[in-house]
Amino acid sequence: MRYDVLKNEEMQAVDNETIHKMKIPGLVLMERASFEVAQCVKKYAKNDARILVVAGIGNNGGDALACARILLEDGYNVDYIIVGKKEKASDDLKLQHTILENLDYSEKTSVNFSDYDVIVEGIFGVGLSRDVGGIYQNAIEQINQSKTMVISVDIPSGISGDSGKILGCAVRADHTVTFGGYKRGQLLYPGREYCGIIHLKSIGFHDKTIKKYASAMTLEGNGRDLMPERSADSNKGSYGKILIVAGNETMSGAASFASEAALRMGAGLVKVLSDEGNRQILQTRIPEILFANRSQLEQSLNWCDCILFGPGVGVSQETKEMLEMIFACGKKPLVIDADGLNTISRYKIETDYTPGLILTPHLMEASRLLSKPISQIKENLCQTALDLCEKFHATAVLKDAATIVAHDGQKLYINQSGNHGMATGGSGDVLAGMITGLLGGGLSAYEAAIRGVYLHGSAGDLAKEKKGPYSMIASDIIDEIKNITKGD
Repeated sequence: MRYDVLKNEEMQAVDNETIHKMKIPGLVLMERASFEVAQCVKKYAKNDARILVVAGIGNNGGDALACARILLEDGYNVDYIIVGKKEKASDDLKLQHTILENLDYSEKTSVNFSDYDVIVEGIFGVGLSRDVGGIYQNAIEQINQSKTMVISVDIPSGISGDSGKILGCAVRADHTVTFGGYKRGQLLYPGREYCGIIHLKSIGFHDKTIKKYASAMTLEGNGRDLMPERSADSNKGSYGKILIVAGNETMSGAASFASEAALRMGAGLVKVLSDEGNRQILQTRIPEILFANRSQLEQSLNWCDCILFGPGVGVSQETKEMLEMIFACGKKPLVIDADGLNTISRYKIETDYTPGLILTPHLMEASRLLSKPISQIKENLCQTALDLCEKFHATAVLKDAATIVAHDGQKLYINQSGNHGMATGGSGDVLAGMITGLLGGGLSAYEAAIRGVYLHGSAGDLAKEKKGPYSMIASDIIDEIKNITKGD
């Protein structure tokens, strides 16, 4: 499934259009949002649980207070407090507070956060843009120190909805109930870690309206659904002849990982062009591959349908000349990874490769490609991916804990799959091979990139389940490709 991801201003536009153009009253949206939060509470709280609702003075707090009312009406033991000056509260918050008071549900004047089994917090929403301090910081710290299950409304208070940054301090939630579409700050670190389990709920925002404004997207679900279609009336030539230029005299592993990953993604034929000393190692390890040495590059370029260049090739005058020969060929979709990227940086090679170019840098490689410090790269990963895309006329796969894919004219992609156990040698070579395998299956550069990234992370998640994050290695990721692509 594809889900849209929104920035703060985009979510505000969706909200405004829904209320003012579609004429769905804001209070109707609030009631539906609060109902979904209440349902989440009921799912995880026992009937006799003590529940504390902590509301800010904005509309996010209004959602929280409406949730308190729903739970109270259903017989739950609920207390609530409002953080902030009520005279400055939004009209919807004031209305929800008035309703509670009319029902004889009064605000608590003093509470011990640790006395409760569940805390529902709606202090700030996704629009927070300043550092948290004062009474708000105190409330957030008390929530975190309580060791109580926390359910956040829309986003944990203190997290930037755009960047995922911690604005001074932030709630560490066990669950976050969000509405309409994911927010960027929920999928980017560290915000992603603070959200806990994210529950995406529809409350009346029309999908057409969300798609109109969302500039990013993400994938979830069954990996089999993301694989290229295969026909019963086909042969090995139907699924791509892939050339992988990888490995030097000391780096056979990179070529091995990339080529096996491409085959596991359904590639019809894979030829590895590498140092002659790797022939026996590679063809013993993976007898399904073809092998060529570096002197056979021109012949191999004429043979293949798409190319992967870079894993373990080294950076030298020779690799520069090989890459320039590939660029001069200019006819085949091309993935550049690892030392291929370092070759571009070292020799200041410019690109304008029209058949479909994919670059797969990690943060250090991106720093070299853009001549920017890593600190600046980290400041805005989404913009960095867009900058790479624009500078090199390419699909950019910026690899990090939450990998970003940018492609001209397409929505930015923010990946949710994967885990820290994948921070191991060879994992990037596997990803490059998977993306190239999908290119060979006929996907466009953007589709091959986003699907490859998601499937790579999904395979890594299965490997983590079986091996644990400390013991898993790149080969374990390859082993799980068959499980994430076979379907139910």
